[in-house]
Amino acid sequence: MPRELPGLYWDEKKQRYFPLALSRRPQVVGPSTLHPPTKPQTAPQESHNLKRQRNRSLLRAREDARFSFRTSHKSKLIQCVSDSPIPEMTTVREFHHCGAQSDIAVTYNDNVHSFAGDTGGWFYSSVIGRDESVTGYHTSYGWRPEFSKHLAISSICTSGSRCIATSFGPESRILHFPLDLDSEDIRVTRVNNRSVRDVWTADLQGTRLVLGTNNQAVVVDDAADRATVCFMKTGSDVFTIAQDNNIIYTGSRAGIVQRFDSRITSTKGDRILSDPSTTQNNSVTNLKIFYDWQLLTSNIDGSLAMFDLRFPNNRTPIMSFTGNINTYTTKTPIAVDPHEQFLFAAGQDRRIRLWSLRTGGPPLVSPAGVFQRPV
Repeated sequence: MPRELPGLYWDEKKQRYFPLALSRRPQVVGPSTLHPPTKPQTAPQESHNLKRQRNRSLLRAREDARFSFRTSHKSKLIQCVSDSPIPEMTTVREFHHCGAQSDIAVTYNDNVHSFAGDTGGWFYSSVIGRDESVTGYHTSYGWRPEFSKHLAISSICTSGSRCIATSFGPESRILHFPLDLDSEDIRVTRVNNRSVRDVWTADLQGTRLVLGTNNQAVVVDDAADRATVCFMKTGSDVFTIAQDNNIIYTGSRAGIVQRFDSRITSTKGDRILSDPSTTQNNSVTNLKIFYDWQLLTSNIDGSLAMFDLRFPNNRTPIMSFTGNINTYTTKTPIAVDPHEQFLFAAGQDRRIRLWSLRTGGPPLVSPAGVFQRPV
């Protein structure tokens, strides 16, 4: 009988010692492991973790099968997935792994659908029925882990019955999550171009998806079918995007707002609203269009301003909103109420402030509380 050593366990089959941490890792499903060995009895919490890891392995196998060019390899992966169907994931009580990176909430078929992604690559969802109270619900509880992309979720956007989540890193993975899971499956696609990496943001309008990446905006005419892809050069990383029918606005790390027309073949945009002497190193972090002709911008220094799109060469805003605090965070969100009367902005100081979109100026009320984590 082998000696018992602290922190190690003896593998009878391989006739060697291994760290105890490795004994808890689940068997990864891959091309060479079509029938994983029988798992030993585990505690309930460990069993839940093993099931979650197994689901991730099966989803990864399904994705690899879709992009594999070797027929034999692809057939093995497909057989592996078909033999081991992915079960429905159980409801979790709180976010796993890392902090939330992106989130969004929309109404579809009288239900409130909420989505969130974290820096660990997990994509979560939550659905509130028409008879449930929404107040106080959007906390870290009641969310379901739907998918893991293994790369930080950089942005989440929705349009109609589709939700899109992008990842940040060398591979431009795009998660397609249908709001109606009965009619369509979750799937992952990629932009097959090596120049597309580090997706900072995305915006979905109808079927057209625009990605904000390194030094360019990438336009996918039909996100569902990965149709024609167009590259719009910006000369700087694109942090935010706004679409208005055929017109696309981009805000970049360099503090520049550019306007592109998707109907023409030229990839060169028009620089608008910005003054080169004041925008340098003041990155544009948010763009929102109101009343068809007003563009709301936020910058990394915390400034918020409204511009008139009918006069794109006018560098003076028609309205400014003071009192917001930020110095370096690119993910400070802004939001507007459904009637477009009030502006909400999250500051780097973990406070949410409220302004009137009709008067501008300082916040209407002083924030009374501070969130425990960045918002």
